[in-house]
Amino acid sequence: MKNKIMLLAALFGMIGLGACSDFLDETPNKSGSAYIYHMDQLYGMMGSIDLYLLGGTSESSISYGFVADYWGEQVYLNDAVELNPEFYVLGMNSGSSAYDIYSWNNVELQDLYTMNLTWTPSWNRIYSFNTVLENLDLVQQTTQAVHDQVKGEAFFGRAYYHFLLLVQYSLWDEDAPGIGYRDNTTAGEVPERQTVGYTLERIYADLDSAMIALTAAGRTSFEIETNFRPTVPTVQAFRARVDLYRGNYESALQNATAALNAYSVLENFKNDPEYTLYPSTEIYVLDEVNSRVVDTVKTYTMTDLNNRRAEAVAEYTEFYLPSMTKENYYGTIPISEMFYKLWDRENDARWLHFYNSYLPLLSASGAVTTETLINGIDTTVLYPCINYETQQWLNKQPWSCHSYRRFYCNGAGSLLGMTTAEMYLIKAECEARLGVGNPAETLKTLRRTRFYDQTAAEDIEGTVQDVIDERLREMGVIWRFFEIKRLNGAENAGIHITREILTDPTDINSVTTLDVAPDDSRWALPFYNIEAELMGWEQNPGWD
Repeated sequence: MKNKIMLLAALFGMIGLGACSDFLDETPNKSGSAYIYHMDQLYGMMGSIDLYLLGGTSESSISYGFVADYWGEQVYLNDAVELNPEFYVLGMNSGSSAYDIYSWNNVELQDLYTMNLTWTPSWNRIYSFNTVLENLDLVQQTTQAVHDQVKGEAFFGRAYYHFLLLVQYSLWDEDAPGIGYRDNTTAGEVPERQTVGYTLERIYADLDSAMIALTAAGRTSFEIETNFRPTVPTVQAFRARVDLYRGNYESALQNATAALNAYSVLENFKNDPEYTLYPSTEIYVLDEVNSRVVDTVKTYTMTDLNNRRAEAVAEYTEFYLPSMTKENYYGTIPISEMFYKLWDRENDARWLHFYNSYLPLLSASGAVTTETLINGIDTTVLYPCINYETQQWLNKQPWSCHSYRRFYCNGAGSLLGMTTAEMYLIKAECEARLGVGNPAETLKTLRRTRFYDQTAAEDIEGTVQDVIDERLREMGVIWRFFEIKRLNGAENAGIHITREILTDPTDINSVTTLDVAPDDSRWALPFYNIEAELMGWEQNPGWD
Protein backbone atom coordinates (compact mmCIF):
# COMPACT_ATOMS: atom_id res chain seq x y z
CA MET A 1 0.00 0.00 0.00
CA LYS A 2 1.21 3.50 -0.77
CA ASN A 3 2.14 5.94 1.93
CA LYS A 4 -0.87 6.79 4.06
CA ILE A 5 -1.44 9.60 6.47
CA MET A 6 -4.06 9.95 9.14
CA LEU A 7 -6.01 13.13 8.55
CA LEU A 8 -9.13 14.51 10.10
CA ALA A 9 -12.49 14.68 8.43
CA ALA A 10 -13.37 17.41 10.89
CA LEU A 11 -10.59 19.63 9.60
CA PHE A 12 -12.47 20.27 6.39
CA GLY A 13 -15.69 22.12 5.82
CA MET A 14 -17.13 21.43 9.27
CA ILE A 15 -13.98 22.42 11.11
CA GLY A 16 -15.83 24.95 13.23
CA LEU A 17 -17.42 22.20 15.33
CA GLY A 18 -16.15 22.92 18.80
CA ALA A 19 -13.70 25.45 17.43
CA CYS A 20 -11.28 26.77 19.98
CA SER A 21 -10.44 30.45 20.20
CA ASP A 22 -6.81 29.92 19.27
CA PHE A 23 -6.25 28.66 15.74
CA LEU A 24 -2.67 27.78 16.67
CA ASP A 25 -3.96 24.99 18.91
CA GLU A 26 -5.28 22.98 15.97
CA THR A 27 -3.61 19.56 15.57
CA PRO A 28 -4.03 16.75 13.06
CA ASN A 29 -5.39 14.42 15.74
CA LYS A 30 -8.87 14.78 17.21
CA SER A 31 -10.78 11.96 18.81
CA GLY A 32 -13.92 10.82 17.06
CA SER A 33 -12.75 11.87 13.58
CA ALA A 34 -12.37 9.46 10.70
CA TYR A 35 -8.92 8.69 9.36
CA ILE A 36 -8.26 9.65 5.75
CA TYR A 37 -6.12 7.48 3.52
CA HIS A 38 -7.40 8.14 0.02
CA MET A 39 -7.51 11.04 -2.43
CA ASP A 40 -11.23 10.51 -2.92
CA GLN A 41 -11.77 11.60 0.69
CA LEU A 42 -9.75 14.77 0.17
CA TYR A 43 -11.65 15.40 -3.05
CA GLY A 44 -14.97 15.12 -1.25
CA MET A 45 -13.89 17.40 1.58
CA MET A 46 -12.62 20.11 -0.73
CA GLY A 47 -15.99 20.02 -2.46
CA SER A 48 -17.91 20.90 0.69
CA ILE A 49 -20.00 24.04 0.31
CA ASP A 50 -19.39 24.69 4.00
CA LEU A 51 -15.83 25.77 3.21
CA TYR A 52 -17.25 29.07 1.99
CA LEU A 53 -20.66 29.22 3.68
CA LEU A 54 -19.71 29.92 7.27
CA GLY A 55 -21.76 29.07 10.33
CA GLY A 56 -19.62 30.54 13.08
CA THR A 57 -18.62 28.14 15.83
CA SER A 58 -21.50 25.75 15.16
CA GLU A 59 -21.00 24.94 11.51
CA SER A 60 -23.57 22.15 11.49
CA SER A 61 -26.27 24.82 11.37
CA ILE A 62 -25.41 25.44 7.72
CA SER A 63 -27.20 22.24 6.80
CA TYR A 64 -30.41 23.85 7.97
CA GLY A 65 -29.88 27.05 6.01
CA PHE A 66 -28.24 29.23 8.67
CA VAL A 67 -25.01 31.16 8.39
CA ALA A 68 -23.12 33.38 10.81
CA ASP A 69 -22.63 37.12 10.56
CA TYR A 70 -19.08 36.70 9.29
CA TRP A 71 -17.57 40.10 8.46
CA GLY A 72 -20.64 41.56 10.18
CA GLU A 73 -18.70 44.30 11.99
CA GLN A 74 -18.32 46.14 8.71
CA VAL A 75 -22.07 46.64 8.36
CA TYR A 76 -22.05 49.21 11.17
CA LEU A 77 -18.76 50.97 10.43
CA ASN A 78 -19.51 52.67 7.13
CA ASP A 79 -21.52 55.61 5.82
CA ALA A 80 -24.24 53.52 4.16
CA VAL A 81 -25.94 52.78 7.51
CA GLU A 82 -27.33 55.23 10.02
CA LEU A 83 -28.54 54.85 13.59
CA ASN A 84 -29.24 58.51 14.17
CA PRO A 85 -30.05 59.68 17.71
CA GLU A 86 -33.78 60.15 17.20
CA PHE A 87 -34.37 56.74 15.68
CA TYR A 88 -32.12 55.02 18.19
CA VAL A 89 -33.48 56.63 21.36
CA LEU A 90 -37.08 57.36 20.40
CA GLY A 91 -37.60 54.54 17.95
CA MET A 92 -35.53 51.65 19.20
CA ASN A 93 -35.70 52.71 22.86
CA SER A 94 -31.91 52.17 22.78
CA GLY A 95 -30.46 48.96 24.15
CA SER A 96 -28.94 47.64 20.93
CA SER A 97 -25.51 46.02 21.31
CA ALA A 98 -24.87 46.96 17.67
CA TYR A 99 -24.75 50.60 18.74
CA ASP A 100 -21.36 50.10 20.39
CA ILE A 101 -19.94 48.89 17.08
CA TYR A 102 -21.69 51.73 15.25
CA SER A 103 -19.87 54.07 17.65
CA TRP A 104 -16.52 52.38 16.84
CA ASN A 105 -16.27 51.05 20.40
CA ASN A 106 -13.06 49.08 20.86
CA VAL A 107 -14.46 46.81 23.58
CA GLU A 108 -17.35 45.55 21.48
CA LEU A 109 -15.07 44.97 18.48
CA GLN A 110 -12.66 42.85 20.51
CA ASP A 111 -15.01 40.49 22.33
CA LEU A 112 -14.95 36.70 22.11
CA TYR A 113 -18.32 36.42 20.36
CA THR A 114 -17.18 38.61 17.48
CA MET A 115 -13.90 36.72 17.25
CA ASN A 116 -15.72 33.41 16.84
CA LEU A 117 -17.65 34.77 13.87
CA THR A 118 -14.79 36.10 11.74
CA TRP A 119 -11.32 35.45 13.10
CA THR A 120 -11.57 31.83 14.21
CA PRO A 121 -13.39 30.33 11.20
CA SER A 122 -10.99 32.06 8.80
CA TRP A 123 -7.90 30.59 10.40
CA ASN A 124 -9.57 27.20 10.81
CA ARG A 125 -10.15 27.03 7.09
CA ILE A 126 -6.64 28.21 6.31
CA TYR A 127 -5.43 25.37 8.51
CA SER A 128 -7.64 22.99 6.55
CA PHE A 129 -6.21 24.08 3.21
CA ASN A 130 -2.66 23.82 4.57
CA THR A 131 -3.36 20.29 5.78
CA VAL A 132 -4.44 19.32 2.28
CA LEU A 133 -1.38 20.89 0.66
CA GLU A 134 1.04 19.27 3.10
CA ASN A 135 -0.42 15.81 2.71
CA LEU A 136 -1.63 15.83 -0.85
CA ASP A 137 1.08 13.44 -2.05
CA LEU A 138 0.94 11.13 0.98
CA VAL A 139 -2.53 9.68 0.54
CA GLN A 140 -3.42 6.94 -1.92
CA GLN A 141 -3.81 8.54 -5.32
CA THR A 142 -6.43 8.22 -8.05
CA THR A 143 -5.69 10.28 -11.16
CA GLN A 144 -3.34 13.18 -11.76
CA ALA A 145 -6.30 15.36 -12.75
CA VAL A 146 -8.00 14.84 -9.37
CA HIS A 147 -4.70 15.49 -7.59
CA ASP A 148 -4.23 18.77 -9.48
CA GLN A 149 -7.82 19.84 -8.93
CA VAL A 150 -7.63 19.37 -5.16
CA LYS A 151 -4.27 21.15 -5.11
CA GLY A 152 -5.65 24.13 -7.03
CA GLU A 153 -8.73 24.35 -4.83
CA ALA A 154 -6.58 24.37 -1.69
CA PHE A 155 -4.29 27.13 -2.99
CA PHE A 156 -7.33 29.20 -3.93
CA GLY A 157 -9.03 28.73 -0.55
CA ARG A 158 -5.91 29.73 1.37
CA ALA A 159 -5.60 32.94 -0.68
CA TYR A 160 -9.32 33.70 -0.32
CA TYR A 161 -9.35 33.73 3.47
CA HIS A 162 -6.01 35.49 3.84
CA PHE A 163 -7.38 38.31 1.68
CA LEU A 164 -10.61 38.62 3.69
CA LEU A 165 -8.51 38.85 6.85
CA LEU A 166 -6.16 41.37 5.24
CA VAL A 167 -8.83 43.87 4.25
CA GLN A 168 -10.42 43.58 7.69
CA TYR A 169 -7.36 43.84 9.95
CA SER A 170 -4.79 45.82 7.96
CA LEU A 171 -4.51 49.28 6.48
CA TRP A 172 -4.23 49.67 2.72
CA ASP A 173 -0.65 50.94 2.46
CA GLU A 174 1.95 48.58 1.06
CA ASP A 175 4.29 49.03 4.03
CA ALA A 176 1.59 48.81 6.73
CA PRO A 177 1.55 45.70 8.94
CA GLY A 178 -0.22 42.83 7.18
CA ILE A 179 -1.48 39.68 8.83
CA GLY A 180 1.38 37.33 8.06
CA TYR A 181 0.81 34.17 6.05
CA ARG A 182 -0.09 30.81 7.53
CA ASP A 183 1.37 28.20 5.16
CA ASN A 184 1.85 25.17 7.41
CA THR A 185 0.21 23.14 10.17
CA THR A 186 3.08 23.15 12.64
CA ALA A 187 1.49 23.25 16.10
CA GLY A 188 2.24 26.46 17.97
CA GLU A 189 4.02 28.16 15.08
CA VAL A 190 2.93 31.78 14.73
CA PRO A 191 3.03 33.32 11.25
CA GLU A 192 5.25 36.37 11.44
CA ARG A 193 3.35 39.59 10.94
CA GLN A 194 4.95 41.11 7.89
CA THR A 195 3.81 43.94 5.63
CA VAL A 196 0.66 44.29 3.56
CA GLY A 197 2.88 44.05 0.48
CA TYR A 198 4.28 40.73 1.69
CA THR A 199 0.82 39.34 2.45
CA LEU A 200 -0.41 40.37 -0.99
CA GLU A 201 2.63 38.83 -2.63
CA ARG A 202 1.80 35.52 -0.98
CA ILE A 203 -1.89 35.82 -1.95
CA TYR A 204 -0.97 36.42 -5.59
CA ALA A 205 1.52 33.53 -5.52
CA ASP A 206 -1.18 31.17 -4.25
CA LEU A 207 -3.57 32.36 -6.94
CA ASP A 208 -0.88 31.73 -9.56
CA SER A 209 -0.42 28.21 -8.18
CA ALA A 210 -4.17 27.67 -8.19
CA MET A 211 -4.38 28.73 -11.85
CA ILE A 212 -1.57 26.36 -12.86
CA ALA A 213 -3.03 23.39 -10.99
CA LEU A 214 -6.64 23.93 -12.06
CA THR A 215 -5.59 24.42 -15.67
CA ALA A 216 -3.59 21.19 -15.55
CA ALA A 217 -6.66 19.47 -14.10
CA GLY A 218 -8.79 20.69 -16.99
CA ARG A 219 -10.92 22.87 -14.70
CA THR A 220 -11.00 25.75 -17.17
CA SER A 221 -14.76 26.13 -17.67
CA PHE A 222 -17.46 27.11 -15.20
CA GLU A 223 -20.54 25.14 -14.20
CA ILE A 224 -23.16 26.67 -11.93
CA GLU A 225 -24.08 23.24 -10.51
CA THR A 226 -20.61 22.92 -8.96
CA ASN A 227 -19.87 26.59 -8.28
CA PHE A 228 -18.76 25.69 -4.75
CA ARG A 229 -15.65 24.11 -6.32
CA PRO A 230 -13.23 26.78 -7.61
CA THR A 231 -12.31 26.71 -11.29
CA VAL A 232 -10.06 28.90 -13.42
CA PRO A 233 -12.88 31.48 -13.90
CA THR A 234 -13.37 31.52 -10.11
CA VAL A 235 -9.71 32.36 -9.62
CA GLN A 236 -9.90 35.05 -12.30
CA ALA A 237 -12.95 36.60 -10.67
CA PHE A 238 -11.28 36.66 -7.27
CA ARG A 239 -8.05 38.02 -8.69
CA ALA A 240 -10.05 40.82 -10.33
CA ARG A 241 -11.38 41.73 -6.87
CA VAL A 242 -7.90 41.75 -5.31
CA ASP A 243 -6.54 43.78 -8.24
CA LEU A 244 -9.30 46.37 -7.90
CA TYR A 245 -8.64 46.72 -4.18
CA ARG A 246 -4.99 47.44 -4.89
CA GLY A 247 -5.66 49.84 -7.78
CA ASN A 248 -4.15 47.43 -10.33
CA TYR A 249 -6.74 48.42 -12.92
CA GLU A 250 -5.22 46.88 -16.05
CA SER A 251 -4.93 43.49 -14.37
CA ALA A 252 -8.38 43.85 -12.80
CA LEU A 253 -9.88 44.56 -16.22
CA GLN A 254 -8.09 41.61 -17.77
CA ASN A 255 -9.23 39.20 -15.08
CA ALA A 256 -12.82 40.47 -14.86
CA THR A 257 -13.13 40.23 -18.65
CA ALA A 258 -11.72 36.70 -18.65
CA ALA A 259 -14.14 35.64 -15.92
CA LEU A 260 -17.08 37.12 -17.86
CA ASN A 261 -15.93 35.44 -21.06
CA ALA A 262 -16.22 32.15 -19.22
CA TYR A 263 -19.49 32.92 -17.43
CA SER A 264 -21.61 36.08 -17.64
CA VAL A 265 -25.17 35.18 -16.56
CA LEU A 266 -27.14 37.96 -14.89
CA GLU A 267 -30.36 37.15 -13.07
CA ASN A 268 -33.40 39.04 -14.27
CA PHE A 269 -34.86 38.59 -10.81
CA LYS A 270 -37.60 41.16 -11.27
CA ASN A 271 -39.43 38.54 -13.37
CA ASP A 272 -38.53 35.54 -11.20
CA PRO A 273 -41.52 34.08 -9.31
CA GLU A 274 -39.28 33.24 -6.33
CA TYR A 275 -38.61 36.95 -5.88
CA THR A 276 -42.29 37.85 -5.70
CA LEU A 277 -43.00 40.25 -2.85
CA TYR A 278 -45.82 39.39 -0.48
CA PRO A 279 -47.31 41.69 2.17
CA SER A 280 -46.02 40.62 5.57
CA THR A 281 -47.21 43.12 8.20
CA GLU A 282 -49.55 46.08 7.92
CA ILE A 283 -48.67 49.09 10.08
CA TYR A 284 -51.43 51.60 10.78
CA VAL A 285 -50.75 55.32 10.41
CA LEU A 286 -52.96 57.46 12.68
CA ASP A 287 -54.40 60.95 12.42
CA GLU A 288 -53.14 63.92 14.42
CA VAL A 289 -55.25 63.06 17.48
CA ASN A 290 -54.57 59.32 17.18
CA SER A 291 -58.25 58.51 16.89
CA ARG A 292 -58.46 56.87 13.48
CA VAL A 293 -56.40 55.20 10.79
CA VAL A 294 -55.59 57.49 7.86
CA ASP A 295 -53.07 55.33 6.02
CA THR A 296 -51.19 52.04 6.20
CA VAL A 297 -47.61 51.01 5.59
CA LYS A 298 -46.99 47.45 4.48
CA THR A 299 -43.83 45.48 5.04
CA TYR A 300 -43.05 43.01 2.28
CA THR A 301 -40.99 39.86 2.12
CA MET A 302 -39.89 37.42 -0.59
CA THR A 303 -41.55 34.47 1.13
CA ASP A 304 -40.42 31.80 -1.33
CA LEU A 305 -36.75 32.73 -0.94
CA ASN A 306 -37.04 33.23 2.82
CA ASN A 307 -38.39 29.74 3.29
CA ARG A 308 -35.55 28.23 1.29
CA ARG A 309 -32.84 30.12 3.20
CA ALA A 310 -29.22 29.35 2.32
CA GLU A 311 -30.28 26.62 -0.09
CA ALA A 312 -31.39 29.37 -2.46
CA VAL A 313 -28.03 31.08 -2.15
CA ALA A 314 -26.20 27.97 -3.29
CA GLU A 315 -28.32 27.99 -6.44
CA TYR A 316 -28.00 31.71 -7.18
CA THR A 317 -26.92 31.74 -10.81
CA GLU A 318 -24.68 34.81 -10.65
CA PHE A 319 -22.20 33.28 -8.23
CA TYR A 320 -18.68 32.26 -9.15
CA LEU A 321 -18.38 31.16 -5.51
CA PRO A 322 -21.34 30.73 -3.11
CA SER A 323 -20.00 32.50 -0.05
CA MET A 324 -22.24 34.65 2.12
CA THR A 325 -22.73 36.20 5.51
CA LYS A 326 -25.64 37.12 7.74
CA GLU A 327 -25.81 40.91 7.68
CA ASN A 328 -27.81 41.18 10.89
CA TYR A 329 -30.35 39.10 12.70
CA TYR A 330 -33.58 40.54 11.35
CA GLY A 331 -32.33 42.64 8.47
CA THR A 332 -33.37 45.80 10.27
CA ILE A 333 -30.31 48.07 10.35
CA PRO A 334 -31.47 51.37 8.76
CA ILE A 335 -29.66 52.67 5.73
CA SER A 336 -28.25 56.20 5.67
CA GLU A 337 -29.53 59.37 4.04
CA MET A 338 -26.66 59.27 1.56
CA PHE A 339 -27.49 55.72 0.48
CA TYR A 340 -31.24 56.43 0.36
CA LYS A 341 -30.70 59.30 -2.07
CA LEU A 342 -28.70 57.13 -4.50
CA TRP A 343 -31.76 55.13 -5.50
CA ASP A 344 -34.29 55.45 -8.28
CA ARG A 345 -36.98 54.28 -5.91
CA GLU A 346 -39.65 53.97 -8.59
CA ASN A 347 -37.83 51.90 -11.19
CA ASP A 348 -34.91 50.06 -9.59
CA ALA A 349 -36.00 46.51 -8.79
CA ARG A 350 -33.21 46.17 -6.22
CA TRP A 351 -34.76 48.94 -4.16
CA LEU A 352 -38.27 47.59 -4.51
CA HIS A 353 -37.30 44.00 -3.66
CA PHE A 354 -34.42 44.34 -1.22
CA TYR A 355 -34.68 47.73 0.52
CA ASN A 356 -38.26 49.01 0.35
CA SER A 357 -39.26 46.86 3.30
CA TYR A 358 -40.03 49.11 6.29
CA LEU A 359 -38.60 46.29 8.39
CA PRO A 360 -36.66 48.60 10.78
CA LEU A 361 -40.00 49.79 12.10
CA LEU A 362 -40.83 46.29 13.30
CA SER A 363 -37.76 46.27 15.55
CA ALA A 364 -38.38 49.79 16.84
CA SER A 365 -40.80 49.44 19.74
CA GLY A 366 -40.73 53.20 20.30
CA ALA A 367 -41.76 53.95 16.71
CA VAL A 368 -44.40 51.25 16.33
CA THR A 369 -46.76 51.04 19.29
CA THR A 370 -50.11 49.76 20.45
CA GLU A 371 -52.77 52.48 20.41
CA THR A 372 -56.34 52.67 21.72
CA LEU A 373 -58.60 54.44 19.25
CA ILE A 374 -61.74 56.07 20.67
CA ASN A 375 -64.61 56.78 18.31
CA GLY A 376 -67.63 57.89 20.29
CA ILE A 377 -68.47 55.10 22.70
CA ASP A 378 -66.46 52.56 20.71
CA THR A 379 -62.84 51.77 21.39
CA THR A 380 -60.41 49.78 19.28
CA VAL A 381 -56.96 48.55 20.30
CA LEU A 382 -54.63 48.38 17.31
CA TYR A 383 -51.09 47.18 16.82
CA PRO A 384 -48.78 48.01 15.16
CA CYS A 385 -49.40 51.76 14.87
CA ILE A 386 -47.38 54.85 14.05
CA ASN A 387 -48.91 57.65 16.04
CA TYR A 388 -48.89 61.29 14.97
CA GLU A 389 -46.06 62.33 17.29
CA THR A 390 -43.77 59.68 15.87
CA GLN A 391 -44.67 60.69 12.33
CA GLN A 392 -43.26 64.18 12.98
CA TRP A 393 -39.70 63.01 13.43
CA LEU A 394 -39.92 59.90 11.26
CA ASN A 395 -41.05 61.91 8.22
CA LYS A 396 -37.84 63.96 8.48
CA GLN A 397 -35.69 60.84 8.08
CA PRO A 398 -37.51 58.36 5.80
CA TRP A 399 -34.28 56.44 5.20
CA SER A 400 -34.57 55.11 8.76
CA CYS A 401 -37.55 53.01 7.60
CA HIS A 402 -35.49 50.95 5.17
CA SER A 403 -32.88 48.22 5.45
CA TYR A 404 -31.42 45.47 3.31
CA ARG A 405 -33.09 42.09 3.13
CA ARG A 406 -32.45 39.71 0.30
CA PHE A 407 -31.51 36.13 1.01
CA TYR A 408 -32.73 34.96 4.39
CA CYS A 409 -30.53 32.79 6.59
CA ASN A 410 -31.69 33.58 10.15
CA GLY A 411 -31.20 37.20 9.11
CA ALA A 412 -30.52 39.22 5.99
CA GLY A 413 -27.98 37.35 3.89
CA SER A 414 -25.25 39.36 2.14
CA LEU A 415 -23.09 38.01 -0.66
CA LEU A 416 -19.36 37.62 -0.03
CA GLY A 417 -18.50 35.43 -3.00
CA MET A 418 -17.70 36.88 -6.39
CA THR A 419 -20.64 37.37 -8.74
CA THR A 420 -21.04 38.16 -12.40
CA ALA A 421 -22.56 41.50 -11.37
CA GLU A 422 -19.36 42.35 -9.49
CA MET A 423 -17.30 41.51 -12.58
CA TYR A 424 -19.38 43.87 -14.73
CA LEU A 425 -18.81 46.59 -12.14
CA ILE A 426 -15.06 45.95 -11.97
CA LYS A 427 -14.88 45.95 -15.76
CA ALA A 428 -16.83 49.24 -15.97
CA GLU A 429 -14.70 50.97 -13.34
CA CYS A 430 -11.44 49.92 -14.94
CA GLU A 431 -12.69 51.00 -18.37
CA ALA A 432 -13.67 54.39 -16.94
CA ARG A 433 -10.35 54.87 -15.15
CA LEU A 434 -8.20 53.69 -18.07
CA GLY A 435 -10.22 55.43 -20.80
CA VAL A 436 -10.83 52.22 -22.73
CA GLY A 437 -13.90 50.26 -23.82
CA ASN A 438 -17.41 51.49 -23.14
CA PRO A 439 -18.04 51.74 -19.39
CA ALA A 440 -21.54 53.15 -19.89
CA GLU A 441 -22.58 50.15 -21.96
CA THR A 442 -21.03 47.77 -19.44
CA LEU A 443 -23.08 49.38 -16.67
CA LYS A 444 -26.21 49.32 -18.81
CA THR A 445 -25.80 45.59 -19.39
CA LEU A 446 -26.09 45.10 -15.64
CA ARG A 447 -28.80 47.70 -15.09
CA ARG A 448 -31.09 46.27 -17.77
CA THR A 449 -31.59 43.24 -15.53
CA ARG A 450 -32.14 45.42 -12.45
CA PHE A 451 -34.67 48.01 -13.65
CA TYR A 452 -38.35 47.68 -14.44
CA ASP A 453 -38.20 50.79 -16.62
CA GLN A 454 -35.60 50.25 -19.34
CA THR A 455 -35.36 53.94 -20.12
CA ALA A 456 -34.27 54.50 -16.52
CA ALA A 457 -31.78 51.65 -16.86
CA GLU A 458 -30.11 53.44 -19.77
CA ASP A 459 -29.88 56.74 -17.89
CA ILE A 460 -26.23 56.53 -16.83
CA GLU A 461 -23.05 58.00 -18.31
CA GLY A 462 -20.35 55.60 -17.19
CA THR A 463 -18.10 57.94 -15.18
CA VAL A 464 -16.00 56.54 -12.35
CA GLN A 465 -18.45 58.03 -9.83
CA ASP A 466 -21.34 56.41 -11.69
CA VAL A 467 -19.65 53.06 -11.20
CA ILE A 468 -18.91 53.71 -7.52
CA ASP A 469 -22.57 54.59 -6.94
CA GLU A 470 -23.74 51.52 -8.84
CA ARG A 471 -21.39 49.31 -6.84
CA LEU A 472 -22.98 50.53 -3.62
CA ARG A 473 -26.47 49.90 -4.93
CA GLU A 474 -25.57 46.45 -6.22
CA MET A 475 -23.22 45.12 -3.56
CA GLY A 476 -24.90 46.58 -0.49
CA VAL A 477 -23.80 48.17 2.73
CA ILE A 478 -21.49 45.40 3.94
CA TRP A 479 -19.08 46.15 1.07
CA ARG A 480 -18.95 49.88 1.73
CA PHE A 481 -16.28 49.52 4.44
CA PHE A 482 -14.09 47.61 1.97
CA GLU A 483 -14.89 50.23 -0.67
CA ILE A 484 -13.89 53.22 1.44
CA LYS A 485 -10.57 51.61 2.40
CA ARG A 486 -9.61 50.85 -1.17
CA LEU A 487 -10.73 54.25 -2.54
CA ASN A 488 -8.89 56.14 0.20
CA GLY A 489 -5.84 53.96 -0.35
CA ALA A 490 -5.65 53.60 -4.10
CA GLU A 491 -7.21 56.91 -5.10
CA ASN A 492 -6.72 59.29 -2.12
CA ALA A 493 -10.48 59.78 -2.18
CA GLY A 494 -10.57 61.51 1.21
CA ILE A 495 -13.71 59.73 2.42
CA HIS A 496 -14.51 60.28 6.12
CA ILE A 497 -16.95 58.46 8.36
CA THR A 498 -18.75 61.32 10.10
CA ARG A 499 -21.81 60.65 12.23
CA GLU A 500 -23.67 61.84 15.29
CA ILE A 501 -23.37 59.39 18.16
CA LEU A 502 -24.49 59.43 21.78
CA THR A 503 -22.05 59.46 24.65
CA ASP A 504 -24.96 58.15 26.72
CA PRO A 505 -27.05 55.82 24.50
CA THR A 506 -30.14 56.49 26.64
CA ASP A 507 -29.93 60.28 26.41
CA ILE A 508 -30.88 61.95 23.14
CA ASN A 509 -29.20 65.16 24.31
CA SER A 510 -25.77 63.56 24.70
CA VAL A 511 -24.92 63.95 21.00
CA THR A 512 -21.33 64.24 19.91
CA THR A 513 -19.68 63.94 16.50
CA LEU A 514 -17.59 60.94 15.52
CA ASP A 515 -15.15 61.52 12.68
CA VAL A 516 -12.96 58.76 11.31
CA ALA A 517 -10.59 60.38 8.83
CA PRO A 518 -9.07 58.61 5.80
CA ASP A 519 -5.72 58.32 7.59
CA ASP A 520 -7.21 57.09 10.87
CA SER A 521 -5.38 53.98 12.06
CA ARG A 522 -8.69 52.39 13.07
CA TRP A 523 -9.43 51.40 9.48
CA ALA A 524 -7.41 48.35 10.49
CA LEU A 525 -9.90 46.70 12.85
CA PRO A 526 -8.62 45.35 16.16
CA PHE A 527 -7.36 41.86 16.73
CA TYR A 528 -9.05 40.08 19.57
CA ASN A 529 -7.06 40.55 22.72
CA ILE A 530 -6.67 36.88 23.58
CA GLU A 531 -5.27 36.14 20.12
CA ALA A 532 -2.94 39.15 20.07
CA GLU A 533 -1.47 38.00 23.38
CA LEU A 534 -1.10 34.38 22.28
CA MET A 535 0.56 35.33 19.01
CA GLY A 536 2.69 38.09 20.42
CA TRP A 537 1.32 40.48 17.80
CA GLU A 538 1.06 44.14 18.71
CA GLN A 539 -2.53 45.36 18.73
CA ASN A 540 -3.47 47.56 15.79
CA PRO A 541 -3.01 51.21 16.82
CA GLY A 542 -6.01 53.20 17.92
CA TRP A 543 -7.65 50.26 19.70
CA ASP A 544 -5.68 50.10 22.95
